[in-house]
Amino acid sequence: MNTINHPQVRRAPGLLRALGVAALAGAFGLVGCDVDSVLDVDDTETAQLEDIDDPENVPVFRAHAIGETQVAYAGRGAAQDNSFILMSGLLSDEYEASGTFPTRIEVDRRDILNTNSTVQTTYRLMHRARLAAIRADRAYELHDEGAAGHAEVRGLAGLVYNAFGEMYCSGQPFSELTPDGEFIYGSPLTTDEVFQEALQWHQDAAAIASEGSREAHLAAIGQARALLNLGQYQEAADAVSDVPTDFEYVINHSDATARQWNGAWNFVNNVARWRIPDMAGGTGLPYRTDGTEYDAAGNVVEQGDPRIEWFADGVGFNSAVAQFSQLKYASRGDPTPVATGIEARLIEAEAALQADNTGEFLQLHNDLRATVGLDAFTEEDADALGADGVVDLHFQERAYWLWQTGHRLGDLRRLVRQYDRAADDVFPSQDYFGTGDFGSDVNFPIPVDEENNPEFTTCFDREA
Repeated sequence: MNTINHPQVRRAPGLLRALGVAALAGAFGLVGCDVDSVLDVDDTETAQLEDIDDPENVPVFRAHAIGETQVAYAGRGAAQDNSFILMSGLLSDEYEASGTFPTRIEVDRRDILNTNSTVQTTYRLMHRARLAAIRADRAYELHDEGAAGHAEVRGLAGLVYNAFGEMYCSGQPFSELTPDGEFIYGSPLTTDEVFQEALQWHQDAAAIASEGSREAHLAAIGQARALLNLGQYQEAADAVSDVPTDFEYVINHSDATARQWNGAWNFVNNVARWRIPDMAGGTGLPYRTDGTEYDAAGNVVEQGDPRIEWFADGVGFNSAVAQFSQLKYASRGDPTPVATGIEARLIEAEAALQADNTGEFLQLHNDLRATVGLDAFTEEDADALGADGVVDLHFQERAYWLWQTGHRLGDLRRLVRQYDRAADDVFPSQDYFGTGDFGSDVNFPIPVDEENNPEFTTCFDREA
């Protein structure tokens, strides 16, 4: 997937018109002039609703959807915008806050106010991505229905809806601006209804994607992810049966501009506001203990799990805690995997687990582990672990394979919702490594901005 700078369509003439009006206003002091007409100028930098009527703009709408999804889902280097991957990982055991922003520390401590400005920014970025994908879908429907790009932008819409379902509480509204300029306030949806919306977008993408194409595989994994969140395990496995294990749909990043940088690299390695934890809050996974440690020069200090590569990196931005950075994204231009064949096999493994097919469950995991030189699990291992231990094993494997790709918060919520685990047994909950104590949040509240929506009051509940 390419991150594309948005072409400035017909920018120069529009800009000259705007400059011309301003110059005339200054020269003549607005004598005999309609002030309102002077202020009524073309916005040359913003796509207007009428731009969707021009078939030449279809690639621009696709590029816009891709670019907004990159920022919302994977992040960037510019400003202090925090992505779905970064923020969802911070509420889980995947990251810890090593910066000074109290709004990020709130998330890390599981005690999030609906006035949290950092959460507000992420919420807005995600809605911008959602609406950009929807507008691109409309442009394709008008001018190039069924093209590869059409299936792709539908897939992006599905990914963002799924991210909303995994990140926020039940009772989310989704408002919309119609092609006619009418603003429609969204009514709140339950968490399951949000996942159903994601599923529908991916099904619509699959309906027009070419067989065996990357768009078809993206749609298949998207459907399976939504179905997994809905507890439909076998249906999820069936959806990804044709996805090759080596498939990857990625968000590409670039050194070209800070807007295109990899957000995880930036906030962990570059500015040290996030760090890699080890048993966060006493209940998190031992990422650093299990992983492979490097030194700053790139030499192996201690060989461990090759899926988790990290190094000691001085002190965090707050100058109070040690900084532990990561090497999954070793540079600002490294791509972010969004949907992969590895995830497809993990979904099939969970369906086998649910069906009590231990042999298939182990085989699927062992086939993946063999690709990176890890030892196989045996039937004896599974027997020794017991039923709950095998579930723990599966979710740990998911966490290590899908590290820093936006899956962990959804998985912790599923452990509570689908596997009857206590929230404090799976979320960080014991002693907080910084100041203050852990709260009880297992998701994000809807930001206070949404109270401007007359259809919205508050979350239905804050359950997983």
